[in-house]
Amino acid sequence: MFRIIERLPFLCTVLLILLLIQVKPCQANEISVELVWKLGQAGWLEIQVEKGEYQLIMDSTTLKLPAGSSLQVGWGGWTPIVRINHQEFQVLRGTTLKIKGINSGALSIKTPEDKAAVYRGDLNLSWQSGHWQVVNRVDSEDYLKGVVPTEMSNEWSKGGSEALKAQAVAARTFLVKHTENGEKAITDSPDIDQAYAGKLVEGEASAAVEATRGEIIVDEQSKQPIEALYSSHSGGYTEDAKNVWGKSDSNNVSHPDPYSQAVGGAANQWRFIVSAPVLGSTFGLGPVTKVELDKYPSGRVKSVRMEDGFGLSKTVTARIFVKKFYPFGQPIQKFAFLGSLFETRKIATNRAPNSKSNVSGLPGSLGAQEMEQGPLLSKILSSAKGPSTDSQPFGVFVFDGRGWGHGVGMSQWGAYHMSQLGYSYQEILTFYYTNTQISQQ
Repeated sequence: MFRIIERLPFLCTVLLILLLIQVKPCQANEISVELVWKLGQAGWLEIQVEKGEYQLIMDSTTLKLPAGSSLQVGWGGWTPIVRINHQEFQVLRGTTLKIKGINSGALSIKTPEDKAAVYRGDLNLSWQSGHWQVVNRVDSEDYLKGVVPTEMSNEWSKGGSEALKAQAVAARTFLVKHTENGEKAITDSPDIDQAYAGKLVEGEASAAVEATRGEIIVDEQSKQPIEALYSSHSGGYTEDAKNVWGKSDSNNVSHPDPYSQAVGGAANQWRFIVSAPVLGSTFGLGPVTKVELDKYPSGRVKSVRMEDGFGLSKTVTARIFVKKFYPFGQPIQKFAFLGSLFETRKIATNRAPNSKSNVSGLPGSLGAQEMEQGPLLSKILSSAKGPSTDSQPFGVFVFDGRGWGHGVGMSQWGAYHMSQLGYSYQEILTFYYTNTQISQQ
């Protein structure tokens, strides 16, 4: 008994050592993010040290850049040029320069046309084919703090904190999967990878990143990171990865999603109206008389077949069809084509009008009365183009849809609704990604 007591300090020390060996703290990795979303073809850039102290490595020169320092890079003819702290421009003998943190703080960067974005970490710039390629070297967890509020919203912390945590874990998993532990660059573009907007968007969502630090989603059998795909709104039914990218994925399968119903505003229900002549001309046909939809079990459209009054027809994939009308770079609104989960119907416009109509705007609801009054729609070109001065007798097609985005994996609006209903982020991720578990990176 006394011998055991005497040896307690030694035993405690051994146990502590074993615990330290087994529990490895998650270390954040530095990653490379190519800034292409708004800087992809930038010929001129202005960079300013907002906070901290950096050094500029340029040609064979290294200069200190304290807070308040500025740097302009551009081109003169075919040669890149550099201007430091508003001095004379000088020719860059090489094609690369680095801004590396000594006491890292924040760097702002902007083009002549855009407002400044602010980034943590370092910047690597290289002159390539008439523009600057800009790469942000940043701590992976700091990167996620610029992703989560961009992909979702800091406002979702009020009632949706578990959704933000789910987004943080999904975004971290996507990062690990696509960077091969930091050895490969990722872009800041939501059209290529996931949206990253730097330090200025950081806010309440940062707590979700910290609360889930190091957590990723892995396959239940292989224990490898999954392809953690997500989109804004599933429209009430998630999609199978094979139907979007042609490759099966046991972690991203199609299933009903009741949590994405009756939430999301314009993303939940949208409508696009297009005249038969505009629809036809968009795809090299005359005024379209018939539209047929081939669908997947989820209700998403696989292909669209159109036929015009001359007997000509054309079939295109849903992706090509949607891209023709998708509002790239425009605010999301209910009169927009947001995805491939839709129905369509034709309304004739060759009836004689029985009342005066105002076609300056689009009808908000097409009920039986409006359908009887086809001339109300006779001057509309499309939801995007608005009305014409002349009427057309060929009719219009109305596309009623649900959801926003490809629909594979997690629905962000569905996750938000689940959070409001009291589900944890683990339960949210389990619902959207099958045969998975959460693991430490």
